[in-house]
Amino acid sequence: MEEEIHNQIEDLPAFANELGRDHRFRHLDPSGMIFTGSGDSFASSLFAHYLSGMQAFAADPFELQLYRRVTKNKTLFITSVSGKTITNVQLAKRVRGLAKKRVAITANPRSPLAKECDDLIQLRYGGSGILTSGTASFSASLLAVASLIRQLPKLDSLLAMERRSAEWARRLRVHPRGSFLFVGSGIGYSLAMYAAFKIHEMLGLPAQYQHTEQLGHSQLFSLEKTNNLLFLAPSSDKKTSEMFRVLSKNGFHAYLLKGGTRDPILATLQVMFRIQHLALNLGRKMGLQECTFVTDKKRLALSSRLIY
Repeated sequence: MEEEIHNQIEDLPAFANELGRDHRFRHLDPSGMIFTGSGDSFASSLFAHYLSGMQAFAADPFELQLYRRVTKNKTLFITSVSGKTITNVQLAKRVRGLAKKRVAITANPRSPLAKECDDLIQLRYGGSGILTSGTASFSASLLAVASLIRQLPKLDSLLAMERRSAEWARRLRVHPRGSFLFVGSGIGYSLAMYAAFKIHEMLGLPAQYQHTEQLGHSQLFSLEKTNNLLFLAPSSDKKTSEMFRVLSKNGFHAYLLKGGTRDPILATLQVMFRIQHLALNLGRKMGLQECTFVTDKKRLALSSRLIY
């Protein structure tokens, strides 16, 4: 995982340049787009939804099968790193002739999903060659879907961004007995989802994600003062920052992750790097040599059975 985090410094600018030369989907109306995927790919789909100003639609791939008429005359972007997730492949088959176009966003151009879809955006990143929690694959997916919504910014500050994130993670002192709750709105919510997934996969610890507005309505009453509450505000988000301030003053173990730029894509990458280094640093403190999901062979086999 550490190797993949570092690989992003060179791989993401190269991939962004490639995406910038691809004009196939340049003039699509976001309201005619639907994004879907599972796991990390669902988080990147939600990111596209919010980046578009909520014009593009994002949904779970199984639920799209239940309500597949919503894809009529729409361009459906199905993100799947492996291209083998059975629900994604089933969806692509069931909306054939209904969706205007089915586009696979995958690292595997020979996968069942790529073969079933009408078009392909190939994810390119330098993997470690070892099964690990999604890092470079997620950032590549973010850039791929973002390029469909707006022009990508220059990615010439990633090295400094990654180093600052590593230092931030080393300084962070989470409660050792606390579970994790990631909170955000808009793009911050999509990153909260991704962050919870990393804690699950990397550390095998309880983690949840929640919309900023919803936290005070019910979940607040089940929170313990030992819970680690991380508020994600990559762009200007006064509501999330205020929620962090109020809960901090009332004795909760809270942290705020903010982006340092107005560009929403760069801000997203800043917070993403912090999430990745948070999981990596906590794994080191726990003495882990590999991600928990890799070492739990029984559950890994069960996961593969459910997914593939």
